[in-house]
Amino acid sequence: MKFLILAAVFSLFLLSPAFAAGNLSVTSTSLAPVYINTRTVTNMLNLTMNSTVGNTNITSLNVTIAGNITIANVSGVFLINATGSTIASSTSNSTTTKFTVSIPAGFNASSGANTSLIIAVNVSGLANPSSNVSLQLESSAAFAVDSSSNVTFSNFVNSTDSEIRDLHANASVSPNFVDTNAINQTITYSVVMTGHEKLNGTIITIPSGYSFVNISNVELEGANNTAIETVTTSPNYINVTLSITKSKIKVFFNVNTSNSRINSSAFATAISGGNLNNVTTDTVSPGVNVTTQQLINVTNVALAKGAAIVNGTDYWEFNFTLGFTANVTGLLQFKMSDWTDASSSVNRLNINTSSVYYATLRNNTNNFTDANGKFNVTNSYVENTGLTRTITDSGTLTLILRMIIPLGTPISNSWASTYGFLFRPTS
Repeated sequence: MKFLILAAVFSLFLLSPAFAAGNLSVTSTSLAPVYINTRTVTNMLNLTMNSTVGNTNITSLNVTIAGNITIANVSGVFLINATGSTIASSTSNSTTTKFTVSIPAGFNASSGANTSLIIAVNVSGLANPSSNVSLQLESSAAFAVDSSSNVTFSNFVNSTDSEIRDLHANASVSPNFVDTNAINQTITYSVVMTGHEKLNGTIITIPSGYSFVNISNVELEGANNTAIETVTTSPNYINVTLSITKSKIKVFFNVNTSNSRINSSAFATAISGGNLNNVTTDTVSPGVNVTTQQLINVTNVALAKGAAIVNGTDYWEFNFTLGFTANVTGLLQFKMSDWTDASSSVNRLNINTSSVYYATLRNNTNNFTDANGKFNVTNSYVENTGLTRTITDSGTLTLILRMIIPLGTPISNSWASTYGFLFRPTS
């Protein structure tokens, strides 16, 4: 009986198929766009593969570079799986026409299921604009597979030609730090061409936490020319379209900032030109990120002179010591409410009238008459009014508030006012 069982098992072993062998059928679709940008990984050819009988393991592909581009101006060839992940790449050509892209872990085409693999190319910035490039797999021999598998092409096409464009620009935004609760904070956005193609438009994205107010100006190569530009806006973007290409676009716009911190949020931008659209710009110093944070800390308030004769010239004085949280240059602003008397609901001390300002903020006790060192205080932040300063995140500044007491002011020891500081950066 034991002999019969062993014989039966032996017979089954002899009849078992070779599971390693796979017959890989490959079809393809061209993904090549009409125009391709330099220095950009671009999908060119989609392979759809089905392995019958068994699985097929692909270990490398020989990709031929065609068109009138020189192979030296191809920076690399990439293999991308169905999830969008690059599984292999080659940045040096193996022959005068081919890139051999080895797949270290192998790419498994499973039996009975369609498997996708995309071939992409990156064209060097040295490539001649208006030349063209395409990718080819010349035969089934372009696939290196495990020794027991074979490859056949079915309805196979190579990629079509893509004409090369060189559209690139550097983008930067200023300032990179803004204060909280700033109304009409000016943002300056610069886009400067660095490639062969000039610009015919740009779209600036307004990130969450910044409320767009308005465009104040658009400069094209350093000059105003509203005749050739069209500007459309929404709460989320600014779109500048040009009828004539230019090498530099600078947009000045205003936003209201958040009352709480927003950490390094990008004012991203995309450009168009040379038959290409929505090309992401490169970022240069100081970058396109803006941080909203409280730029000023009032570290101390001291009463320097708290008694005054009500004669229209005598005054109170207060010393403010300020600390700062960023390295920026701009305008330090101050506002203060009218004084109220806690002992009487009708007593009020105005800080200014239509023609007289009683409250003044200055930065030097011995420099009271210097127009560059002081300004008149009102109930709100006044545009372009303040002290121009370059501050550092470790610096401090002492300011003096003088409040002249107008004639007729009621005598009281319970006068009170509220105040606010704002730093409006310009860079």
